[in-house]
Amino acid sequence: MTRKIYSSFEQIDQELEILALEKELRQIQLRRSAGKAMDALKPGNLLMESLGPLGGMVRNSGALQKVVMMWLARRLLK
Repeated sequence: MTRKIYSSFEQIDQELEILALEKELRQIQLRRSAGKAMDALKPGNLLMESLGPLGGMVRNSGALQKVVMMWLARRLLK
C-alpha cells in the first residue's frame, strides 16, 4: 500500500467521502448477492433449475408453473 500525501484538509475529506461511498456500495452488493443466493436456494427454484430449459419455460409461465407444481406434488405424495 502506498502512502498518499495530501496538501489540504479538503483532499482528506474528499478521500474519506470516496472511501465511505465505496464501502456502502460493497455492502449493497453483498446484500444483493446474499438475496440472490437465498432465492436460488428456495425449494421451488431448486426444482426449476433441476428441470433445465423446461424449468426456465415453466418459471416464465405462471399457469404452466401451477400445473407442473401440482403434478409434481401429486407424484411426490403417492
